[in-house]
Amino acid sequence: MVLVATALALPAAWAAAPAAAADDVDPFDKKEATEPAVPPLPDPLEGLNRAFFAFNDKMYFWVLRPAARAYKAVVPRPVRVSVGNAFTNLGAPGRSLCCLLQGDLKGSGNELARFGVNSTVGVLGLGDPARHWLKINARNEDFGQTLGYWGFGMGYYSDLPILGPCCTRDTFGWVVDAALNPLTYLPGVGLVSQVNRTSLTLGEYEDFKKASLDPYVAMRDAYNQHRRHATANWD
Repeated sequence: MVLVATALALPAAWAAAPAAAADDVDPFDKKEATEPAVPPLPDPLEGLNRAFFAFNDKMYFWVLRPAARAYKAVVPRPVRVSVGNAFTNLGAPGRSLCCLLQGDLKGSGNELARFGVNSTVGVLGLGDPARHWLKINARNEDFGQTLGYWGFGMGYYSDLPILGPCCTRDTFGWVVDAALNPLTYLPGVGLVSQVNRTSLTLGEYEDFKKASLDPYVAMRDAYNQHRRHATANWD
């Protein structure tokens, strides 16, 4: 299982900042006025998506969060960080390919270099000497971004059971990402990865919900903004 309820642990930073009060707006601030607005993501199946959002929300609070809390109670943070490093390292070849398909030769080479260094010196990726010693950071790339680079639009918004927020383009991208990720072929390991990741971000989703008048709309808008910035595709 890959990316189980990933969106349920979205960083709080994805949440849109509160709108400024009218008295705080400078009518002569041309820079603010000329910044492009993020186009909305069409949501023709909102009723169904809200039902799936509610399902995922319950899965987080009833299953994923209790599992992550129990896991956190018995596994020290340094170990959990190392486990997360190992899972991230396994995705390096796929990220390298996505960089290559986007014409980013440097990024592709960096991912391969990270994979080689971390798999050996870093002991199967548990450590991250490529970042700490060589200052080579992991690239946040996936096949959905690659499709965006090729000019494919986002399509329609979806809130998929278990997988969470997505769009038409990223749904196809996720299939390719899953095929490229070794975790897909190791039963149960993907679930461990998600529990481990959630144990390091406990409280973020809860804070996100508390700060939102309508968590569904807030999640949809945060996802839309995040993915458009990730692809720089303002279609």
